[in-house]
Amino acid sequence: MLPAHERLRKTSVFQRAYAARNSVSFTCGTLYVLPRRPPQGKGKKPDTGLKPRQPLKGPMIGFSISKKVLKSACKRNRAKRRVREAYRQVKTTFDDVFRQEAAMHRWYALVYVINPLALTAGFDEIAASIKESLLKAGKKFGSK
Repeated sequence: MLPAHERLRKTSVFQRAYAARNSVSFTCGTLYVLPRRPPQGKGKKPDTGLKPRQPLKGPMIGFSISKKVLKSACKRNRAKRRVREAYRQVKTTFDDVFRQEAAMHRWYALVYVINPLALTAGFDEIAASIKESLLKAGKKFGSK
């Protein structure tokens, strides 16, 4: 399970991520990225919009799947668990070079919208596609 300070729970942040329209498709779904806000003046820290209890070391992560995609709650939860665990394992292998390429310091929130392939794909395939999606997002939106 992800630590509490990394989990995305507020609906408003999910909605902000969707509204930002910064998305990258991957095998098991779509990744929406929400960049951090730039500093508001000299010497100020970036404003994230929320006051977390612990300082942010990385982006907050959210996972969602629609009832339209999978009708059964059991299957939806299984798909989310598989993608969440794959992200957690990929996250433990991050090194400084990967963090720079994926621009992890630039993101406030990452939202994974999962499709049904997460149930049938192999675990290694899910982990590889998550890593690939982070790199794609870093290349596509990281240099703005």
